[in-house]
Amino acid sequence: MDTTPLPATVAAPAVPELLSAPHLVDVAVPGMEGLALWLAGRGADVTGSVSPAEHDSPVVAGLRAAGVRVEVGFATEHMHADRTVVVWSGAVVGAHPELDRARVLRLPVLGRAPTLAAVTAHPGQQVVTVGGSHSTSTAAAALAAALDDGTTGWILNTAAQGGSAGHGGKARLVVDFCPDTTTHEAQPPSAWQRHPAPHLDNRISPAVVLITSTGANAPHHLDNVEGLNAAERLARTADTVVLPTWDQGVPVLRERLTDRRGPTLVTVGLDQGADVRILVPRWTGDAYHLTLRYRGAQQAFVLPITGRHHALAACAAIATALVVGEDPQIVAERLAGFRGVERSLTNVGAQRGITVVTSRARHPHEVADDVTAGRLLTEGSVIAVLEPDGFARTSAHAAELGAALRGADHAILLPVSTPLTSVHAADPLDTVEHHAGAALGADAVHRVRSDPCEPGAEQQIAALAAPGDLVLLLGTGQAVTRLGPRLLFHLGAAHSPIPRQQ
Repeated sequence: MDTTPLPATVAAPAVPELLSAPHLVDVAVPGMEGLALWLAGRGADVTGSVSPAEHDSPVVAGLRAAGVRVEVGFATEHMHADRTVVVWSGAVVGAHPELDRARVLRLPVLGRAPTLAAVTAHPGQQVVTVGGSHSTSTAAAALAAALDDGTTGWILNTAAQGGSAGHGGKARLVVDFCPDTTTHEAQPPSAWQRHPAPHLDNRISPAVVLITSTGANAPHHLDNVEGLNAAERLARTADTVVLPTWDQGVPVLRERLTDRRGPTLVTVGLDQGADVRILVPRWTGDAYHLTLRYRGAQQAFVLPITGRHHALAACAAIATALVVGEDPQIVAERLAGFRGVERSLTNVGAQRGITVVTSRARHPHEVADDVTAGRLLTEGSVIAVLEPDGFARTSAHAAELGAALRGADHAILLPVSTPLTSVHAADPLDTVEHHAGAALGADAVHRVRSDPCEPGAEQQIAALAAPGDLVLLLGTGQAVTRLGPRLLFHLGAAHSPIPRQQ
C-alpha cells in the first residue's frame, strides 16, 4: 500500500454541501469545538450556540477568532433558515428548543458522530483516524502534531496543551473517533460504529486507523465484547491498522482481523515481536526518553509528557506517523514540544508546599494510570480527588472506579457529575466508596456531602495535605474543573471566604 503523504500542492475539496452552512448546538463542548474549527477552516459558514456559562470562556473566544458566529443561549431566534444542517453533540438531555426549531424550519438534524463519518468519507483527502472505546485523546493530539506539515488538518476531542482542537488542513485529516466526548446519561451515536446520516456518504474510508483501546466503557460499550466489536468494525474500513500490544483486547482483535482477508496490521509495543518496537522509556523528571525501532532503523525521541501511559500513547501515534510515511527525525522534532492534552496531569500551582495537579481521567483505567503517574511527581502523599462522570457510567463502573484509587494515600469523592436535574436511582457513589475503602482502608476515603453544614472539598483536602504532598484532581465535571484555583486560594488564605465562580 502506498502511504506516502499527499503533496502540499494537493488541496482537499470543500466540505460536503450539506455542511457548507451548519449550525452547531452547544458548539463549545468537547468534540463539537474541533469540528467547528475544522469546518470554519475549510471555508464553511459556521454558526453555533453555547450556554450562558460559556459566554466568556477561552473556547468561545477561540471559536469566534476562527470565524464561527457564536450566540449565547439556546433561543430559537438564533437559528435561521439559511442554515444547511443542524449538528448536535448527542449529549443533549431532554427537549431542546434549537432542535425543535430545526424541525419547524425543516432543516436536517445530524448527530456529531454521523457528521464525522461524512467528513472522513469525503473524497480527495488522506484520512488518518484514532478510535477506541476510551483513552484516545493523547494519541490523537500527538498524531496531529506528528503529521503537522502545514497541509494537515485535524478534528480532536481534546486540544493539545497550547494548541487547537480543530484545524482546516488542505490535504490530510486526523480525526479522533472516540465516542467519549462529554457526560452522557444515555448511549449516544458513535462515529466509529458507522451510524447512517441522511443525504451524506457514510462509508468511512481512512487510509490508516490507530486503535487505542477495546474494552468496556459504559454507556457507549457496556462490556468488552461491545468494545471489541466496535473496534473491529472501524478497523475493517481501513487499509492499515495500528494496534498497541499493551491493550488486553488486541490479541483477540488481531485474531479476528486475520481470520479472513482484511487490512494490513502493524503492532507497536515494548515486546520484541512488535513491528514498531519501543525500547524501554526512561523518565528523567520532566520528559520520557525512548527509542523506536521500525524496519531496521531506529530513532530517539524526547517526549515532555507526564505519565508512562501517556508516553506510550504518543508512541502509538509516532508509529502511525511512520506507517503513513513520515520521516522519523522530522516527527521527533515536531513532538519535542508536545506536552500532552489540556488538563492531562497538568500542574495548576502550589501553596504551602502542596502541589495541585489536574487530570481529565474518568474511565477506571485512566484513573488508575493517572494515580500511578502522580507518584512520579511527589515524594509525599498522593491525595486523589475524584468526581465520577454520570450516573449511567458510574453505576456500571463503580467497583472499578473505587479500586482504581488504590495507588493513592487518601481519596476524596465528590458527588457524581450529571446534567440530569432529577435522578430516581440509588447513588452509585456508595459502591465507589465501598471499593475505594477496601483498596485504601476505610479511614483513607472521604466523601464531600452537599449538606451546607458539612465541610467542603477545600476544607477536607487542607486538613489532609501536608508540605510535599500532591493533590490530584480527577474528572471532567464542573466541580473538579473549578476546584483547582479555589483550593489554591484556600490553601493560601485558609480563613478567607472562597470566591464564587460563575
